[in-house]
Amino acid sequence: HTWSLGVEEQFYFIFPIIFWFAGLKKGISKFEKSFFLIMIFLTTVSLLSFIHIYRFNQPFAYFLMPTRFWEIASGAILFMAINKNNFLIKKVGNIPPLIIFILMVLTLFLPTSFGLITTISIVFLSSLFIICLKKDTLCFRILTHKIVLFIGLISYSLYLWHWGVLTIARWTIGIDSFNTVILIALIF
Repeated sequence: HTWSLGVEEQFYFIFPIIFWFAGLKKGISKFEKSFFLIMIFLTTVSLLSFIHIYRFNQPFAYFLMPTRFWEIASGAILFMAINKNNFLIKKVGNIPPLIIFILMVLTLFLPTSFGLITTISIVFLSSLFIICLKKDTLCFRILTHKIVLFIGLISYSLYLWHWGVLTIARWTIGIDSFNTVILIALIF
């Protein structure tokens, strides 16, 4: 269950190569434009590959970097768009973040048969959420609360531990409403 680290590390290996290929020697404005266009192209190819391959080989589409590149690259594209003070970014930034957060939570309750739509929706909604989140909003105050920050800091550890604990529980005591609190405590 550490596959996500592998995907991230592959991305971080390829990203500097793309950065170099964009040609910083051309001057900063030409570099930024070519880098942005390269990222848009690769992200589009990766997303279309994910959509196409997901239909007949879900493990490949889900676990390998070529079909997951678009998700991490979306963050890089979003960063560049926000730094350019794009008119569209400013307009989208007026959406109340609570609405987007509620949509994100509702998306997580879609059936697993909606995996393709859910994955694309969460990446899109996360990008919107980043654009819209401002310091004076309720969502910002909730997400910067000490308890939420603590969970965020240990979230990857929780991710690593949860699978082992749940697997052992499934094989031994089972998973039901009675022992859920105990299992959550063990994961923490």
